[in-house]
Amino acid sequence: MVDHLATTNSVTEEENSEDVLYAKLDHIFNSSTQAIPVRYSIEISSKDDFDIGQLERLTPQPVFSALPWISDENLRYADNFSRSPTLQLTNRLRKSRYTVVNHVSCYNITEQQVDQLLSTGIRNLFVIRGDTVSPEQTFLNSAGLVQYLRKQEQQKGHSKLTIGVGGYPYGHHQSPSETDELRYLAEKISNGVDFLLTQTVYDAQSFLRYRTRCREAGISIPIIPGIYVPHSYRHLQTMLNLTRIQLRPTVRDAFDTHANDAPEQFEAFMVDYFVGVLRELLEPNASSSDPIKLVHFFTFNKFALLQQVLHRLENFIE
Repeated sequence: MVDHLATTNSVTEEENSEDVLYAKLDHIFNSSTQAIPVRYSIEISSKDDFDIGQLERLTPQPVFSALPWISDENLRYADNFSRSPTLQLTNRLRKSRYTVVNHVSCYNITEQQVDQLLSTGIRNLFVIRGDTVSPEQTFLNSAGLVQYLRKQEQQKGHSKLTIGVGGYPYGHHQSPSETDELRYLAEKISNGVDFLLTQTVYDAQSFLRYRTRCREAGISIPIIPGIYVPHSYRHLQTMLNLTRIQLRPTVRDAFDTHANDAPEQFEAFMVDYFVGVLRELLEPNASSSDPIKLVHFFTFNKFALLQQVLHRLENFIE
C-alpha cells in the first residue's frame, strides 16, 4: 500500500500494510465488526535518551506513537531533517515496528522545508499552527499547511498521507466565538484531514458536548479524546497555563483539594479520577451510534501512570 523509497534516510524502509496508519484507523473506525475493542495511542516526549524498552513493556501496545514538533530544534536541521533528534527517534521507533505520527508546525516552515520533510519518508502527520505566528511565515494557519500537503501528495505522487489536526473542547483562546471556531475547523477538515485529536480533556461532558457540536457543524471524521494524567499538581498548573484551558469549577475544586498531597497520593488520585472520566466516555459505547473507538494519551513519558490506567480499564481497552 505504501511506495518504498530508495533514500537511505527513509523512515519507511520496512513499511508494510499493517504499519500504515490510515489502514489501522480505517479498521478501527469503519469495520463492520461490532466487537472491535477500544484502542489507544500515545504522545512521547522526544528525548535523545528515550528508552524504547519503556514503550515495549506497555500492555496492550498503542496503535501509534506521536512525537511533538519543537520548531527551533527541528528547523536547525532543515537542510537535512533526518539528522534532527525527532527524526532520529522516529527512525528508532520505526525499526522497532512502531507506527509514528510526526507533529509539524506552521511556524516559520517553508514549502521547501515541508518537501524536505516529506522526502524523509514521513507519511503520518499531525498538523498544528503553533503558539507563535510570524506575519512573514509561509503558512499562517494549519489549514494552509494541510492544503499544501495534499497538493504535494497529488502532484509529486507521494504515497498516501494520513493527516490529523487538533480540536478544542474548551474553546480556542483566540477564537472570536464557538461558531467561528467550528466553521474554521470544518473548512480546515475539508482540505483533507483524516482525524481530529482533541486538546487535553479533563471531564467527559466537555468532550461529549464538543463532539456533538462538531457533528452538528458537519464534521464527520473520527474525533479522538486526548487524555493527560498529571504526575504532579505543579505540572498540571503548567499545562493549564500553556493550553489556557479554563476548567469547570467542580473539576478545578477537585484538583485543588489534592494540591498538597504527597507525590504518591496525588498520582493515585489522578489515576482514579481519569479512570472515572474514561469510564464515563466509554461505557455508552455499546449503545452509541458514535462510539469512542480510540483514546489518545499525552504521556510525558510517565509510562507507569499510563500502565495503571490501562490496567484499570482492561475491560474497555485492548
